[in-house]
Amino acid sequence: MILIENMNRRFFLYFLLIFLICPLLVKAGPGNYYNIDSSKSCAAFKSILASRLALGSVSINYGDVDFYFNRTDLKPAESGGGSVIVDRYSGERPNGLDSCNYRYDVDFCSSGGTASTQCVCYVKEHSFPKSWFGGNVIPMYSEMHLLLPADNYTNNAKSNFPIGYVKTPSITSYNGTKIGSSDDSLNYGFNATSVFEPIDQFKGDFARIYLYMVTRYESVVASWISNSTANDVMAGNSYPALDPWILKLCVKWHKQDPPDLLERNRNDSVFVIQGNRNPYVDYPHWVEKVFGVDGIDTSCVITAVRTNSNSFTSAVFPNPANDRLQIQTVLPFPTKEASISVFDYLGRCILSHKINNGTVENNTINIASLPRGIYLLQIENDGATSMTKFVKE
Repeated sequence: MILIENMNRRFFLYFLLIFLICPLLVKAGPGNYYNIDSSKSCAAFKSILASRLALGSVSINYGDVDFYFNRTDLKPAESGGGSVIVDRYSGERPNGLDSCNYRYDVDFCSSGGTASTQCVCYVKEHSFPKSWFGGNVIPMYSEMHLLLPADNYTNNAKSNFPIGYVKTPSITSYNGTKIGSSDDSLNYGFNATSVFEPIDQFKGDFARIYLYMVTRYESVVASWISNSTANDVMAGNSYPALDPWILKLCVKWHKQDPPDLLERNRNDSVFVIQGNRNPYVDYPHWVEKVFGVDGIDTSCVITAVRTNSNSFTSAVFPNPANDRLQIQTVLPFPTKEASISVFDYLGRCILSHKINNGTVENNTINIASLPRGIYLLQIENDGATSMTKFVKE
């Protein structure tokens, strides 16, 4: 009887452990969130995305936003144990020890944020300036995809300047973020105001927030042009919604700095809180599908990459890669002649070559000439196809 009770207790503890651990093992990501018609492109697909992002989205109380940062923007501390806030404006240094090490809630600027130097306290920052959409207007004002924890001093210096390359910095934060005059040679001619330049590791993050905002709020975005300095970036229409210079800059930064684990995890967390996602984090190739090649909306086209119902398994490494990409395949048939092609996400073939008299296992291709971005590698062999995604750094 005692043995049976012990066994029952062990089974109970086993199933309790499984019950507690299994939710942690569920793969995050969009799942079936985007049950939409993805055959469209350009303005039509942007409108489809806008409708999906609005569906099920809830408005957060602005006063509660900073209490959610412990779910969206925490990471393990580099010293002292516990967790710290991810401060993209000054404290976060991906290639070195962090500067500020803000502790959640304790280091929040309770006084309203008037710090005279960096690393005093952090605030909740509208990375897409709130003055552009009219200020305290719900739901944009409390939009979680938009609001980031930020060093108070650096955020105040940023003001409502747009993102862009800085020519002459007036302020350089501890992590290398710059605020200063616009480099019009890199900002597609823009020099009307100063600009805010995040470090390279976060350039894509800010670009995708801009693109999210003009997609999520498509129904009202045309009216924003009359707000404050919004005419520096807004086009006064629903598509493409952004002026050519900032749109091309956003797409460039998006391609140079693809979504990383930090950004994808934040997207998952905001989804749980707010009920919607940033589609350009989930599916980076949708950026040019919506806004055109390199952010030139007139170049927006539909071009599908051809696939085949017969398939086999392939893998590439390293991924992301810099100069060379190693290919491994598992082929269930003799290889006669295989073709290897690399496509961008608009379906344009940009590299292609054939392999004869052998196998395609363990082949290496040179990708040094490719711009940074996300690509598809296709292998065709005797009527069968394999598709693999990779990132060029």
